[in-house]
Amino acid sequence: MNENNKHLPETFLTLYNFRKNDIFPSEVSQEQIIEEFFPKSFVELVQNLSDITGAFYGGMLKQIEVLYGKDATSQISKNFMYDLGIKTALKNMSAKPNLNSDLPAMAKILLGTVYTSSPEFSFEIKQWNNTIIEVLIKGIDRYHKAAQNFGIAEQLEWPTIKPFIQGICDAMKLNILFKMDIHELKDDSSCIYNCTISQK
Repeated sequence: MNENNKHLPETFLTLYNFRKNDIFPSEVSQEQIIEEFFPKSFVELVQNLSDITGAFYGGMLKQIEVLYGKDATSQISKNFMYDLGIKTALKNMSAKPNLNSDLPAMAKILLGTVYTSSPEFSFEIKQWNNTIIEVLIKGIDRYHKAAQNFGIAEQLEWPTIKPFIQGICDAMKLNILFKMDIHELKDDSSCIYNCTISQK
């Protein structure tokens, strides 16, 4: 990267290692394309990535409906989310070997997932100890938004992230009682979910 590129978006300069191997012919202006199409802020970049994640989820389930029928859509969503929860827990436990296998550790993994992968969600911790975790999850449910866009929202059980959380708990071999209630889920996909996990 040369001195002339310093006027490019901060996002591009910060993430340059991901783009340093791009090669443009001399007749193509790399700077012009970057200025026109590269996200101008990290908020825009993260939102775009989240939108693509939701669209991929909704689009794949729509094709499953077309190929295998409506009954398959919900079951595959549940299986996928559960498996993703297991893999998320195993990845975190491998990366953080000192992480305990208890409810607070499980909650840390859940909140870490919000930090890294679910920017539209915020949370409010209502209870946090070794016997019970209660968290309000609020914001925009990107999976609901995508399912609405693809016309499959009525076929799915909400919140679709419930099996994901169950997968985390099962991977950590926690003997728990788990419920997730919908306090609010509107047509614009704004939501309030109450997640309660307690020791049996």
